[in-house]
Amino acid sequence: MNHRSLALCAAIGSIFAIASEAAVALPACADLATNPAYGLAGNPQVSALTAALQAAAGTSTAYCRVDFTFSGESGPSAGYLPGQSQQLKIRVGLPPNSVDVTNAIAAGAVAWNGKNRDLGGGGYAGSVGGVTSSTNLGYVGTSTDTGHSAALGGSFALNPDGTLNYGLIEDFASDGIHEQHVWGVKLATTYYGAEPTRKYWMGCSTGGRQGHYQAQNFPGDFDGILAGANAYNWDRFITAELWPAVVMNEEVGAPITSAKLNAVTVAALHACDAQDAIPGGGIVQDPRACTYNATSFVCTANGGPSSDPNCLTPPEARAVNKIWDGPKDADGNREWYGLERGASLSGLAGTNPFSIANDHFKYWIHQNPTFDWHTVTESSFTTDMLTSIAKFNDVIGTDDDLKDFRKAGGKMITYHGLADTLIPPRGTYHYYNSVLQGNYKETQKFYRYFPYPGNGHCGGVGAPASAGVGAPQINGEALFTALVNWVEHGVEPDYIVASQTTPAPVSRTRKVCMYPNAPVYNGSGSTDDQASFHCEEQKKDDLIDTLTLGRQFETSTKANTYPSSD
Repeated sequence: MNHRSLALCAAIGSIFAIASEAAVALPACADLATNPAYGLAGNPQVSALTAALQAAAGTSTAYCRVDFTFSGESGPSAGYLPGQSQQLKIRVGLPPNSVDVTNAIAAGAVAWNGKNRDLGGGGYAGSVGGVTSSTNLGYVGTSTDTGHSAALGGSFALNPDGTLNYGLIEDFASDGIHEQHVWGVKLATTYYGAEPTRKYWMGCSTGGRQGHYQAQNFPGDFDGILAGANAYNWDRFITAELWPAVVMNEEVGAPITSAKLNAVTVAALHACDAQDAIPGGGIVQDPRACTYNATSFVCTANGGPSSDPNCLTPPEARAVNKIWDGPKDADGNREWYGLERGASLSGLAGTNPFSIANDHFKYWIHQNPTFDWHTVTESSFTTDMLTSIAKFNDVIGTDDDLKDFRKAGGKMITYHGLADTLIPPRGTYHYYNSVLQGNYKETQKFYRYFPYPGNGHCGGVGAPASAGVGAPQINGEALFTALVNWVEHGVEPDYIVASQTTPAPVSRTRKVCMYPNAPVYNGSGSTDDQASFHCEEQKKDDLIDTLTLGRQFETSTKANTYPSSD
């Protein structure tokens, strides 16, 4: 825990210690915004405070919504500019307590189940998310903007004088989500007169990175963490998201048309599916096993085998292969991973580069708002990758030491769509294998990974719409239910049943097996029925050996095995 977090925790603790001595009765929701005895009103570190009972609306049940801005640190000593202070917008949603349940607004509301579920953000965050997905289920729900506005994109990290604002960077990377959690627990205790019996995290993408950060740095805060499509190893992965634009610019001189990118992706999808362990349906079980080469889609007019109207030129084929392969240096050392064959390339290889990656180069790496990404070459990309690692690994790189989380009794489920269009799933394979160091059995006692074939970023189909295929889908709540059953009832999830209902009239279910286990057909029954498959135990991932990184690019430094005596 850094010095800023320690100071903030101490400040909050003293505030609520005073509040607990003064408060003798449970507050109504509105009291949280007006009565200083409850720790928010009159607090010099709290501004823009509102607390009001929200009526049921649409699919949301009634709940108490508390919104405020927390400013626990300020000035250059905390990494901000002179006169600048932390501005963490936080929302806490609380199912009505015994006082508010008598209010007509709360009629029929879901009661508190005694537990909290914090919710993660996406991208650069920058806005407070809704919390009703938690309150609807009886959980206290929380969210934060992590201290800056979404309208700024990644530019919040750069001061007007061209220096980095490490105060705001730390708020985004770490402090915002920790304060979100701390305040959620404290307000639950104040509002209900009892501490939460269980504390959970649920997030995808940036929310997946946030969940892992908390497991690594605050291992006793959560009983269970659900973290998907993880944006961890931020210093490398965000840099690598610009790679598709760089190689298209260098190899072709311009973006490849979406029609061509979609056509070669569909060709790869069909080729991969044909050699798959469960062929058919356009669902590739493990795209890492597919070696389809884009040169197979070069036009006959250019000496290639393809007569498709959207076939590729040789330079275009080289660019697509490099997009799939991911960035490497001049010696062939892997810097990070590429998108999988079968995943739509439109997200990272569109007409314009992905905005988050472009902002990372402008404001974080080069610290120059006028920086032109077109000046990045495949050769200079390596320098930029190393610069990003040097500047940001300490603050937002990912440590793979989860030993304390395990010792605290925590359980974590991670998942990733294998046709993710934004975050290469091989990053999750790499991280998970860095944690377990070959000891699957021990790691699976507290940390399990579920790879979802055919799924895109945090869900949905990852293939281009023109492919006309679907896939049994990621269901966050089903995964969360599995996590709760594991934490509270000791039911270890060996597989998750995923369902597909589109495109019509498809109705398909499949087992998504705990990695590295794989689904195997029983020999009878419909392949559209999960009951026709079983998860076969795999003692080794034969494809993991391909996930090597050049030593100079590997900055995970605390990989640990987990022996039985641990």
